[in-house]
Amino acid sequence: MIYSISFVILCIILGIFGHGTNYSFHKLGFPRKYEKIRGKRSILKAILETIPDTNELLDEESWHRIGDSEEIEEFDEFEGISLQHGITGVFDIEEFVEIVTKQKLDKIVVIAVPPQLNYVDYMVITTGRSPKQMTAAAEFIRKVFKRRCFQSESLPVIEGKNDKDWIALDIGNIALHIFSSKARKIYDLETLWTCGADFDDLCNQKEDVLSDLMRGHSFPGSHQQKS
Repeated sequence: MIYSISFVILCIILGIFGHGTNYSFHKLGFPRKYEKIRGKRSILKAILETIPDTNELLDEESWHRIGDSEEIEEFDEFEGISLQHGITGVFDIEEFVEIVTKQKLDKIVVIAVPPQLNYVDYMVITTGRSPKQMTAAAEFIRKVFKRRCFQSESLPVIEGKNDKDWIALDIGNIALHIFSSKARKIYDLETLWTCGADFDDLCNQKEDVLSDLMRGHSFPGSHQQKS
């Protein structure tokens, strides 16, 4: 094969710079049948004679392999995530935190909500890196919820889906809040829910400020839907 390629290259060179001249290929180690080559047609004929039959290069098994499509590995977006309904709700808090972590949300805080408030068992507060990531994480969690929930359980609505600073989901026993870094510092839900309103600067402002804030990110039962 190397022999043939060398001959082809030499033929091309001689065909460009000296076609019509006699060449002594025998001195260069080529067979005598290539000793005299005149013009481009002779060169082309000589080149074709040096190309071996493809059938001689490939056996039957090799021919079968040609054109075989590679197997495309299917991507499982739920890999490593249980799709079974939890014990305390659609999600148990431990595995829910694992899912939130896999979505690469930052600074995850879990707050146990007092039972007497009759709200949720836990509040999960976290920070997103960008509005796109915040929305994608919320949509994925809702998708997992849909795969795990019972038929009688309503799907959560993504509150503030188009909001670049605050997205929230009520998933029954857990309330998830995804903030931008800036908004998380402003609203400071950790202080509000752990230390109380007396220690929260926002709560100590005019009442209508906090009322408007909570109304915009509340979870009334009518906000849930089935699909």
